[in-house]
Amino acid sequence: MFKNIIHSIFTKGIVALINFFILIITSHYFGISTRGEISIFILNITIIQLINETYTGYSLVYFIPKFNLKKIFIIGIIYTLIFTSLSNLIIVFINKQIIGFEWMGYIISLIIIINSFNSVLILGKEKVKLYNFLNFLQPFLLLLGVLIYIFILNDNSISAFVFPLFFSFAISFVISFVYAQKLVFFDLSFTNYEFKPIIINGIICQASTLMFILGNRYSYYLLPSTSKIGLYSTASSLIESILIISNGISPILLARVANLGDTKQSSKITLSLSKISLIISSIAVIIIFIIPETLYLKILGNEFIGIKELMMLYAPGILMISFFGIISNYFSAIGQLKTVLLSNSLGFFFTLILAPLLIKKYDLAGAAYTANITYLIIALSIFILFFKINKLPINNLFSFKSDFINLKKLLFNK
Repeated sequence: MFKNIIHSIFTKGIVALINFFILIITSHYFGISTRGEISIFILNITIIQLINETYTGYSLVYFIPKFNLKKIFIIGIIYTLIFTSLSNLIIVFINKQIIGFEWMGYIISLIIIINSFNSVLILGKEKVKLYNFLNFLQPFLLLLGVLIYIFILNDNSISAFVFPLFFSFAISFVISFVYAQKLVFFDLSFTNYEFKPIIINGIICQASTLMFILGNRYSYYLLPSTSKIGLYSTASSLIESILIISNGISPILLARVANLGDTKQSSKITLSLSKISLIISSIAVIIIFIIPETLYLKILGNEFIGIKELMMLYAPGILMISFFGIISNYFSAIGQLKTVLLSNSLGFFFTLILAPLLIKKYDLAGAAYTANITYLIIALSIFILFFKINKLPINNLFSFKSDFINLKKLLFNK
């Protein structure tokens, strides 16, 4: 298991690096306005995917060993076709899709969701290396496709991102579909199947994720121009790269808590890892702060003036995520998804109220202020619930000696 975790963390690091290069290249060669269009296009697909994955998402992994795999797969495909079609129609109806790419938005979202569904089935059967390979392949192909469009086809429009995105997921989809079919075909179990527990668990999980994502991304729909969306989304993506630290720690925590269960040791390890994540992330923020803006402009282009200031305005929110994100995974590991949903929903409630007001008054800075307040609300609620449920004394927050002991146990004990 530990080898799988290390392999997964390494893969995530490589994927994060590839995505970083994609961000830099598209920002530099496409310009700030096209980056804004790309951000809206991706956000629409993300929302559609989150809604659809109430059935086909990662919460399904829990049910794969227990239910008939053929029934899970067939119903998943039917569910995807229906809900992806409806979701795309709604986005087009409210005029939030990029003009001229309505059909591409539908086709790409459909392929992405089914590819993700295949990956969930592969992960559920513990084919970790194949799962990690598929996670690496798609962004690598996207990067390759974008480079071909820019340097060979001399195309710097949004098409130079959308079509490589389509081909990268199409190739990944073919590979994942073939392997998923093998798993489904060779599944000879005659276990029962129930739709209700899958969908209820999925709704809680996906609603929680959606509330969290919209804590910052909702501002994209309120900013007055694609150029401002491009500047803000690029700043957000760059500073959010710090979250690879907490995202790398989370699988270790999930594996350990799943084995230990809801125990005092689990809560102590969670708090220790949360503090470690916060400390390392803080160092990363300091490094980003030291880098002069001239370097960012040299890499991204002169249109991105003010990007460092936006990154620093949004940095407190990222540091809060690096801390409470670990605790959120603890609640997920012990099956208390409703706790995470409650906290994230409370944060999004404040987003809905504050975003229009703060963006109107402070423009781009208002979007960053909104995100920080949202994540502060989530952090406080999760923090209070975590300490209350586990009956931990508040001085544990400042006890660093125990953190070294817990980390040592985590790394070296069986």
